[in-house]
Amino acid sequence: MIEHHPDNVAAALVGGFVASYLIDVSRPGGIPASESVRQRELDAKAADSSLELPPENIGHFVKLGCSSRIRAIAIIPQFELATSKARAALPETYVTKDVVFNLQRLAVLTTALGREQPDPWLIFRAMADKVHQPYRMHLVPGLPEILRSLDPDNTPGLLGICLSGAGPTILALAVANFDTIAGKIRDIFNRHNVDTVYQVLDIVADGATCESSD
Repeated sequence: MIEHHPDNVAAALVGGFVASYLIDVSRPGGIPASESVRQRELDAKAADSSLELPPENIGHFVKLGCSSRIRAIAIIPQFELATSKARAALPETYVTKDVVFNLQRLAVLTTALGREQPDPWLIFRAMADKVHQPYRMHLVPGLPEILRSLDPDNTPGLLGICLSGAGPTILALAVANFDTIAGKIRDIFNRHNVDTVYQVLDIVADGATCESSD
């Protein structure tokens, strides 16, 4: 319940390409926020009230297919961007055509990533977005140029590129030339006086594991 959505924790626990959601719950006072259980225990004692724990069994997920050829490139700007600030940049309402635009591409993307031989332009166009990136452009210097200037034709191996969640990390999916792709994105950040580091990451299918210390 730290983030009030299961997107990150579901992928971390079960591994691979994961879709998830939470069942809506109605509770007096809402769902507990991100502070630790211990802190809430102390707060509850101070208020002379019982501890209210998060509801159980409200998160659901499904593992989707993902080509073994795909690797993730994370380009990480060396500045902090508060999630609250990135969320505040989003509008409270959207026009229908922008929501339909994203839903159509999401439906294609979930299948396209699972093909063992990925189609670069199919995936690239399916990762286009009108729901969050346009409203967060001003928070990440260089982001408009990154999204506008790189594509599978001028950047061989690239499958798609996006702002990762609330940012400021940039996520690129690729099947080859990983360091070159990272370098092109970092060059754009450099022109905007943003220092970066990057990592080329395998998509781990196993998720969290327990190992005996014996």
